[in-house]
Amino acid sequence: MIISKSPLAEPIDKPKATWVQPAVEAEIQYSGITDDGLLREAVFKGLRDDLSPAAGAPLVGKTRPSSESLGVPRENILQLLPDALVPSNEELMSYWTKVAKKALVHLGRRPLKLVRHSHGVTFYHKGRLPDIPDTVHQLRVQKREGGEGVRLWVDDLDGLLGLVEIGAVELHPWNATIDDIEHADRVVIDLDPGEGVEWEMIVETALKVRDMLRSEGLDSWPKVTGGKGLHVMAPLQAVITHDAARQYARKLAQHLVSKHPDRYLLSSAPSARCGRIFLDYLRNGRGNTAVGAYSPRARSSFPIAAPVTWAQVEKGILPDAFTLESPFRPAKAAWTTRKNQ
Repeated sequence: MIISKSPLAEPIDKPKATWVQPAVEAEIQYSGITDDGLLREAVFKGLRDDLSPAAGAPLVGKTRPSSESLGVPRENILQLLPDALVPSNEELMSYWTKVAKKALVHLGRRPLKLVRHSHGVTFYHKGRLPDIPDTVHQLRVQKREGGEGVRLWVDDLDGLLGLVEIGAVELHPWNATIDDIEHADRVVIDLDPGEGVEWEMIVETALKVRDMLRSEGLDSWPKVTGGKGLHVMAPLQAVITHDAARQYARKLAQHLVSKHPDRYLLSSAPSARCGRIFLDYLRNGRGNTAVGAYSPRARSSFPIAAPVTWAQVEKGILPDAFTLESPFRPAKAAWTTRKNQ
C-alpha cells in the first residue's frame, strides 16, 4: 500500500513520513474543526469496514473544490454543501427585517460561524473574510490551536443585513457572548435521528432531556432545526468553561445511552444509527456551534430554525414547520406525524 507521495489535497511538510494509499476508512470522534481544517480532540473509534472500498477497486481522492473551478478560494471552504438551495438576497433582507427583533435575542452579540453562498457555491466559511460592511462587527480571538482569528457578530438589523451582503445564509452562534467568549452561558443537546426513527421518538426524547435538566434546576426550551432534528437549549444559571459545558452535556447524553442503548448513541457512525438517535453533545465546546434560532436553512422550501414551546413539541410539531415566508406560524402540515426522511 506504500506510495511515493502524499495523497492529501493539502501539502504536508513531513519529510520522514511513509505515505500509503487511502484504502480504509475510520470513524473519528472529535469536538470541533479548526480554521485550518484540523480535528480538535480527535479520538480513533475504529475502522469502518462497511465503508472501505473493495480490494483492487480504483481509489478516488476526496479533494476540496479548487478556486479555479468555483471562484471561491479553497482555504475559505471548511465544508462544501453541494446540495444546498439558497434564497435570494432580496428574500433574506425582507426576512431579517421581519424577524430581527426576535432573532437578535438569540443571535445578537455572539460570535458567529457562517454558511455563505458565493460564486454559485454554498459552504461553511473558514479563514480570511471578504470585505466586511461597517454594520457588522469584528472580534479578534485567540484560536485554540494557536494564532489569532476573527469572528463576526451583530447587534442590530443593519448588522444582519450586512451579513447578507457578504453572502451569509445560515448563522451558527457560539454558546457564549462577546462579553465573555471563554465561558458558556448555555448548553445544547442536539437530537439527530438516524434512518427509520419516527418523530414521536424525537418528541419523547426531548421531553426526557427536559425533565433531566429540570431536575437539576435548569429551565430549558426547544428549537426545531429546519432539518430533521430538534435542539434542547438550556440557559446556565452560572457561566462555566466551554470544556465543562461539553462534559456536562456528555454526562446527560450518556445517562440516556446507558439506560436505552437500543435507542440512543453517542457516535455519529451511520451504520450504527439506524433506528437510533445520535445525542450530539459536541455542539458544546469552545467555538463549537449549532444553527441559531431564526436562522434560515440552505434547504428546499427555505425552512428556518425556530424556538417553539414545549406544548408545541408535545403536539408533534415537525422540524421544518416554519419557513422564510412563515417564520411565526407553522404550516398545517407541520402537525402531522411522519417518518424522518
